[in-house]
Amino acid sequence: MNLHRAAWLQLTWIAAGAVALALLYASYAHANIFGKDDRRLLTDADKLSAVGLIVCKDTTRRPTAALVAPHGSRRRDIIITVAHAFLSRDDKRLAPCEFWPGGRDDDATPIAFTLLGTARPDDAWNEDWAVAMLVRNAPQKYQPLEPLVMRPEEADALREDGAKFLLAGHNGEIGPLMVSEHCGPMRKVNADINRFDARAFNHDCDMMPGWSGGPLMIEINGQPFVIAVNATELNALVTQVGETYSGIYNANTAVRIDGPFFDAILHLARNGYPERPFAGKSTCVVWMPDPIEPKRC
Repeated sequence: MNLHRAAWLQLTWIAAGAVALALLYASYAHANIFGKDDRRLLTDADKLSAVGLIVCKDTTRRPTAALVAPHGSRRRDIIITVAHAFLSRDDKRLAPCEFWPGGRDDDATPIAFTLLGTARPDDAWNEDWAVAMLVRNAPQKYQPLEPLVMRPEEADALREDGAKFLLAGHNGEIGPLMVSEHCGPMRKVNADINRFDARAFNHDCDMMPGWSGGPLMIEINGQPFVIAVNATELNALVTQVGETYSGIYNANTAVRIDGPFFDAILHLARNGYPERPFAGKSTCVVWMPDPIEPKRC
């Protein structure tokens, strides 16, 4: 190999390494990591086979979602996530979409019907939730999580008593699925801009883009129950990776399962999809509890 070619190859390797490091730093710079990074790979022992990805046409985003079944229900075709999983950055509807349970594309299932808490999540971030129905049951190996209504004051007390909370998600547009532990809902302080809004938890679980829609859970007797969906960052100031959590920053929020959100889960669990069989086009409405008529997305 001549010296010119060797020098060129060396420069190429250096440049490629610099690009890789830049991309890694860019993605890491957008992470909300407080102190020690508590993210780790999800394992079978976590009992979180319900967690998966939302994959829609014409976007590379891969938000997180989870199969759920209310207490006493045996359904395996209802998922929860954030409304912005089904909306473009300018609030246009994304379709068609699929759910990849366990992040596996070989078990991908089309989404037939979607109920959104809002069609404008940037303006109504505390209503940024979605409940959707698949065209068929997920395979038996994917077991749904049970949704649990939990008030912020209950979560605060349980956290202080040492209860285990965790958040599932994944980094960026690709897997693998991960879990963030040693974290959970944080008591709000007077400086928080959402201090008096009970629709969302503030939490200190480590995450980065891709964790939107991930289930925020509490473990009871070794079994995880989902209490909210990871929604957004409301940083009044820019937080740096590795800093101690401060409620002043409103660093992470998760929309609680309660009110219309929980009603929407129960509605689909009891009534199913209203227009089966699946006709190739998914239906989407912004969910409003009766007597208000739902409107199309």
